[in-house]
Amino acid sequence: MTTAGTRASSRSAVERALLWLEALLALGAYGGAAGLIVGGVDLGQATADLPFGSTVFAGVALAIANGLLPTVVLVGALRGTAWAGAGHWVVGAALTMWIVVQVGVLGWPPHWLQILYFAYGLAILVLAHLLTRAQQDA
Repeated sequence: MTTAGTRASSRSAVERALLWLEALLALGAYGGAAGLIVGGVDLGQATADLPFGSTVFAGVALAIANGLLPTVVLVGALRGTAWAGAGHWVVGAALTMWIVVQVGVLGWPPHWLQILYFAYGLAILVLAHLLTRAQQDA
C-alpha cells in the first residue's frame, strides 16, 4: 500500500511541474472569475462583446473551464487515479481553446496576457505529452 508521501516522493520533475502549473492556473482562474462576477474587473467596451454581454456569465465560465477543471485533475493526479493522465491533456487543450475563443470574441490583436496564457496551455500540453511518454516507457 502506498501512502501520499510515498507517491509524492516518486513523482517525476515533469509531473511535479505539471501539477504546479495546474494549481496556479486554477488559483488565477478563480481570482479572475471572482473579479468578473463581483465587478472588480472592468472590461470597458469589451463587455458588450461577451456572450450575453455578461461579466457574470464570463466569470462562471472561467471558473469552470480554467478553475474547476484543473482542480479536479490535480486532485485526481494526487490521488493516483487512472484518468489523471488524460485529464492533463484536457486541461492544456481547454486553456488553449479558451484563449483562441477569447481572441475570436474580443478581437485581434491579442493582449499580451492572452499570448502568455496560450503559451501556458501549450506548456501544459508539452508536459502532458512528456509525462505520457515516460509512463509508457516505464
